[in-house]
Amino acid sequence: MRRFQSRVTALRDLRQRREEEALQVHSRALQERQTAEDRLQASIGALQRHQLEIQAQLTSGCPAAWLARQDGYRLMLEEHCREGRRRVADACAATEASLKAVLLSRREREVVERFCTREREDHQREQLREEQKNLDEMALRRRGVDASFQTTIQSP
Repeated sequence: MRRFQSRVTALRDLRQRREEEALQVHSRALQERQTAEDRLQASIGALQRHQLEIQAQLTSGCPAAWLARQDGYRLMLEEHCREGRRRVADACAATEASLKAVLLSRREREVVERFCTREREDHQREQLREEQKNLDEMALRRRGVDASFQTTIQSP
């Protein structure tokens, strides 16, 4: 019996590789999004701490020059927060795009897998037909041998 060999083995391997690569890209995108979210949270936390410090200083009294310097620092912290939000939005978009690529590559691989499965089933059916044909031929030969043996026994 011949061994099963799919006609699309190379394509199946290529699709599997593409899916694995898409999964790796998606994994990196998720990590980058998490990093961007962590940095944004750190920036927001720093801004909130700074605002609490300013409020505390305002209640206890502080020089105007110090407030002016702190306002510049606050503006810088707010800019960091805006930049962090932009990075999170970009990372989310990249994550969505990579997820779509993963789903597309998975769908393409599954199409090839279904084709391979149908090919394998066809191959197995063909093998069963061949086996049945061989068994039928063996049975016919045996019947022919038995019939000729019966005629030789009855002839003398």
